[in-house]
This record gives sequence, structure tokens and C-alpha cells, in this order.
Amino acid sequence: MQARVLLLVTAMAGAAAPRASGNIALAGPYAVDVLEYAVCDDGEYSGASANFSLVVDEETKETVYRGAVTVNYDVFADDSEIQITVYRWGSTGGWSQIFYHNFTEPYDYMKSNFPNVIELFWKKIGIKEKPVTPGTYYFSGLSLRGFTLQKFSSLYYGKYKMYSKALRDGEELFCLQTIASVYEV
Repeated sequence: MQARVLLLVTAMAGAAAPRASGNIALAGPYAVDVLEYAVCDDGEYSGASANFSLVVDEETKETVYRGAVTVNYDVFADDSEIQITVYRWGSTGGWSQIFYHNFTEPYDYMKSNFPNVIELFWKKIGIKEKPVTPGTYYFSGLSLRGFTLQKFSSLYYGKYKMYSKALRDGEELFCLQTIASVYEV
């Protein structure tokens, strides 16, 4: 009799285990906090330069970005190409590449696929539409915390690193490095 009870308990536990592990949230709903945002440190780029820093806003006591971006060309020109490479921090340490994508017509692509990136970043630094007039764009109070990407219903939690390179005619003109944390809301 005890063997049958033990077998029944084992069978019930085995049946319940997948349901219990299936309820562990791994993705979405989520929010993103940008932890680091900087110009790539792998060389000089002729198309743009940036100088910004993370500071504490005196009114809100939140950390925000302040600085300037100087562009020497129309970064949203239809013939510009953007290369995005994304890495994810592994559970045992180290970065592994999980995504690579190239696209042209950067303004139209981002407006269609990442509309809140246009709203949260580009418009806040003064670049509102194409064409982009070469010059220096100053910004302050730029917060890149607690947002979601509108075209993603879910995104795996964890730490990500993204390199965004702008190219024209095969020449690398600008590169931004972003490290972000994706967490459960």
C-alpha cells in the first residue's frame, strides 16, 4: 500500500512540475533602464561626435544625461545604413551575440519599428525629423529609464549591450554603445 501512495505522490509531483516551472516569468511585461550610453571606444568617427555625461538632476534627484552631439552629415538620410549588433550577458558570465541587423532609411525604419526611441531620444536632443541639419545639438535632463519598446510585447529579462553604427558608402561615420537592463514590471 505504501508503495502505491509513494508512486501516486511521485506521479502528481511530476505532473505539477512543468506547470510550476511554466509560470516562472522570463519575459514581459518588462521595462528597460539604460545603464550606460556612450560613444564607442574603438576609434574616431568622421560623421559625428558626442560629449555627454550622466548627472543628477537637482529637481528630480534622478540620474539623467546632459551633453552635446555634433553631426557632420544628415544622419537620417535615406542612403544611410545602420548596423545594430546586440549582445546578452550570459547566466554564467560573458557577452554572447544574439542579434545583428542592417537597415537603410533610418528615420522611416525607426519611426515605424521603434517610435518611442524617436520620442525618447532623438526628439529630446533636438533632432525631430529628416533631413537633419549638420550642427551641434545640446540636451539636458535626458532620462532613459523605465520605458518599453512599443513593437515588443515581451523581451527577456537581463543585461544587454548594443552597438549602433551609422555608415554611408561603406564608411563608418558614427557608433553608439548602449548597455541596458531589462526587468519585470
